[in-house]
Amino acid sequence: MKTKLFYNNLLFRIAAPPLFGMVIYLLVLMFFDSVEMLSQNFFSREVLFVVGLTYVFFELNRIVIVLFNYLFKNAIKIRLRILIQYATSVAATICIISFILYQYFVTFEGFSTIRTELITFNSIYLFAGIFYHLHFFSMMFLFKKNESLVNRELSKKNKLELELTAYKNEINSVFLFQSLEVIIAELHKSKKQADELIDKLAQVYRYNLDNRQNEVVPLSYEITSLNPVLDIFRAKFGPSVSLEVKIDQTDDYQLIPGTLQTLFEFAVLNNIITDKLPLKFIISNKNDSLLIQYKVNEKVSLAGNNKHRIEQLTKAYNYFADEGFKDVRENGFQNFEIHLLQVEEE
Repeated sequence: MKTKLFYNNLLFRIAAPPLFGMVIYLLVLMFFDSVEMLSQNFFSREVLFVVGLTYVFFELNRIVIVLFNYLFKNAIKIRLRILIQYATSVAATICIISFILYQYFVTFEGFSTIRTELITFNSIYLFAGIFYHLHFFSMMFLFKKNESLVNRELSKKNKLELELTAYKNEINSVFLFQSLEVIIAELHKSKKQADELIDKLAQVYRYNLDNRQNEVVPLSYEITSLNPVLDIFRAKFGPSVSLEVKIDQTDDYQLIPGTLQTLFEFAVLNNIITDKLPLKFIISNKNDSLLIQYKVNEKVSLAGNNKHRIEQLTKAYNYFADEGFKDVRENGFQNFEIHLLQVEEE
């Protein structure tokens, strides 16, 4: 197990035995009905002996845990470990505690028999050993559970990062073909206008390339990135395509790069757009959410290329926040609600 756990903590190893030793000494006096002697013997040799014995007990059980951590470091049979570890702790505690008690009471104190003392001290230390190892196993199970949850979150995060990387590196072929069609059509009308549209298309992909390595970008950048996209579609649909931004403020808010482009392209490519059926793409905000709305005039044949990109965005925003991305269609309107991200400076 990890060195930070209680049994390897230096402060615990130094401070716990004296405190616990005093408790054991008090229990021994209670057993022999001699509690009134506590005030007389508070700094006596007996107290120091019990404290020293408790140091030995704590270190002995620590060594047992360290040993079984090494023996069972790759083992999955935790029940077997619990059984053997407890049995080893019991055997080691009885042997060592009994040996030290015999040396102290018989050799130094001159007792002829110490049967009662052996039973009393061993019972107390064995009972303490149960809770010592119980605490260890509870910490171990908690650590493994937390480690499992962390690994699961890391796996989810790594998968999401891969999907986001693929999303940001992916070329939207439907939008590219539509843009090239517009540019080619414009070449027959005005070479200068076609050159400007080529520059607009370059701006779109330059923005995507510049932000491939960025997890998030400021909301203001995302809104600005829609301008060249809007110009390209206006060359085809004229004023039937419009963008309305009603944002209170954009400071401190972040979006995944390409979010607004993806949603705007999805709206344009999957809706019928004419003078009588215009598309107004409305962006507004409410508290910490970005609201996007437009009236649906859906085509019979959808440009489904963008749908999976929206699904990728949904997964990404839902990872950062519960219901981070809502996709709702009601009363003939398509509504997207996106939780705006806020990055704290370290």
